[in-house]
This record gives sequence, C-alpha cells and structure tokens, in this order.
Amino acid sequence: MSFEELGSLGELLGSLAVLVSLVYLALQIRRSTEAARTSTYQSVVSDFGALNREMASTPDLAMLFANALEDYKSLSASEKARVSQLYFAVFHYFENMYYQYQKGYLEPDVWQGWRRLMLAYYSRPGFQSWWALRQDVFSETFSNFLRDERIDKPVTSYFDITQINPESPP
Repeated sequence: MSFEELGSLGELLGSLAVLVSLVYLALQIRRSTEAARTSTYQSVVSDFGALNREMASTPDLAMLFANALEDYKSLSASEKARVSQLYFAVFHYFENMYYQYQKGYLEPDVWQGWRRLMLAYYSRPGFQSWWALRQDVFSETFSNFLRDERIDKPVTSYFDITQINPESPP
C-alpha cells in the first residue's frame, strides 16, 4: 500500500470518526433537552400545585380568589391586598410558563392546558380590574400575549366552570 493510499484511508477513517462524534453529540443534546423539558414541567406543576394546595387548605382564601375574579372592585382593602398577592403569584407562574414555552421547554400540548387556564382567569372582569392597575410589573412580551390571545372555550364565570354557588356558606 502506497503512502497516498494510506493517506486516503486515514482521511476516510478521520471523516468517519467525525461523523460518529457528531451523531453522538446530537444524541447527547437531545437527551439533555428532554431532561430540561422534564425538569421544567416538573417545576411548573410543583410550584403551581403548592399554590393550589395552599388555597384549597384555606377555604375563605379560595372563595376570595373566586369572587375577586368576578368583581375585584367590590372587595374591601384588606381583601384586595390578599388577592393582589395571589394574582401576582399566579400570573408570575403563568409568565414563567409562557417564557418556558417560548424557549421550547414546555411541549405544545402541555402548554395548551396551562394557556387555557391562564386565559380563563385573565378574561374575568374582576381580574381585568386588577390587571389594569398592575400589568406594568409583568414583561411587555407577556402582557402583549395576554392582550392579543383569545380563549378558545368561552368562560361565563369562574363559578360556572367550578360548579360552585358563591351564595352558599363554606
């Protein structure tokens, strides 16, 4: 075998080694991306679940949240302060979900459910009263998304979707 043939064989083997390395790298990146998506989803569910558990364990807080979605203006100053903190928490979680979705860390079918919930809350008249006062603490991109998006399933009231009677005692 001549030096030219050995050189050509070396180039071929080198090219194959580069190709194998690129395939391996692509597989590692795919696994890493999937792990990041899984971690992001777990974090979203965990954070939002903790907030829901807190509201569920405090019945008056859950009803305050529900009432405020429909009529924020009628709340007392103390109730507005409590609800405002809840709205900040809930919508900062939603803003994070929106950001993670935009970056590709939440799958479209997972995002769809969160998007619907977010827009159901956003569409309520009581929330709109609060949002008009406080939207400036959220990113412009997120605010624009909420303003421009439309919910694909109409929500008549929070009480209708949860099938609770706001007049009944706790």
